[in-house]
Amino acid sequence: MRAITTLTLFSVVIAVHSFAPCQQSPVHNARLTTATAATALSASPFDVFSILKEGKVGIAKSLAGDYDEDAVKRKLDNLVKKNPVLMLSFTTCRYCAKAKQLLDEKSAKYTVIEIDKEEDGKALRAVMGSQFGRTSVPAIWIKGTYIGGFNDGPSSEFNGLNSLNMKGELDGMLKYVPKTKHTTPR
Repeated sequence: MRAITTLTLFSVVIAVHSFAPCQQSPVHNARLTTATAATALSASPFDVFSILKEGKVGIAKSLAGDYDEDAVKRKLDNLVKKNPVLMLSFTTCRYCAKAKQLLDEKSAKYTVIEIDKEEDGKALRAVMGSQFGRTSVPAIWIKGTYIGGFNDGPSSEFNGLNSLNMKGELDGMLKYVPKTKHTTPR
């Protein structure tokens, strides 16, 4: 049964990836390889989640098309450095809206990049996937530290905005953040 489940999950990743546009470019090419396929077939159920995560990152890179990865990394790094609180968001994402509402309730100054409206938004998402292994939004940084999204994060220490708030840790992280409403840079 485990082999069938693994094969089914892998087939879904391959099928989705096959239909995602992928540019054949020396700048960036994120096709799944035969090695990835062999890894998926021999994986334990826990490894399948890792393979699916890699598949999501690969799809994000494919959808981004051709882009200068170093330039986009520099842009993201600069945004993180110059903004006390930075959020990558989609305009239609309900968890992004919840994160904005919580930051508004805290009167924290934050900057939002609506990646579904940005010209290089898909590339930003792909770079985020490469750097953090996550492509979901919201993606939030506080004083340069990536804390994850609204309900989850990269570690037990930084496990999302709402989780930090529920544990009583968010106020401390926002202590030295200016107290105003959010901005959208242009």
